[in-house]
Amino acid sequence: MTALVQAWYHGTDRNSAVKVQINPERCQGHGRCYDLAPGLFGDDDEGYGMVLGDGTVPPGKENDARLAALNCPERAIELLEEV
Repeated sequence: MTALVQAWYHGTDRNSAVKVQINPERCQGHGRCYDLAPGLFGDDDEGYGMVLGDGTVPPGKENDARLAALNCPERAIELLEEV
């Protein structure tokens, strides 16, 4: 089961996987995601943010994902918790 979580307000269960995704309709290419969490995000040919790999956040990198989500001015980053 996958549920959208407000992970910047709520902690995540250490036994659950966290994934990130970017809503391409909201992303304006500010680049804060890949500046703050380069292991999770990159940029495409036009400078818009993109998720690296399948979006699974490695253990210990959850705070980087939260930081990127909190600093996205368009709120284009979603954190998903798979329980």
